[in-house]
Amino acid sequence: MSINTLALDAAAKSGAIIQPPLKDDVLAGLTKYIPTESVTLYVAAVSSLTALKDTGITAPMTFWFFICLTPLLMLLLFLRQLALAGKDWKISAAQWPWWRVIASTIAFAVWALAVPGNPLNFTDSAVSGVIAGFAALFVSTFLNILAPFFEKPTPNAT
Repeated sequence: MSINTLALDAAAKSGAIIQPPLKDDVLAGLTKYIPTESVTLYVAAVSSLTALKDTGITAPMTFWFFICLTPLLMLLLFLRQLALAGKDWKISAAQWPWWRVIASTIAFAVWALAVPGNPLNFTDSAVSGVIAGFAALFVSTFLNILAPFFEKPTPNAT
């Protein structure tokens, strides 16, 4: 799911904007926290590493850069949604959607390991990809299961 969609949903849950509820199905649960903006940029960056080999930019550097970029993107897009809704975007850190920030970062980290050429291959690429793909599904499932324990309920929920 897009980080923008996560941010939009978080803004709706905070009561800042009104949004129809997202459909809760198995496929949505598996993809809910995968940040498509980070993934898209990461795939482009990994694809360009061969051309950038003389710059000193390495696959591990790229991986960790995007691990750090993902929560920043999530927070910026969340605050953007508040501003677009005409709400005060200068809110305290306690009101930020921390679960979604953390969950999207974890989801990205695990998903990024499934990309061919990821920097943390611990065995041959085919086996590593299969393990990482399974881990991505496993982690996505558990992030979705754990979400109700960490997300704040909608303000007008009973």
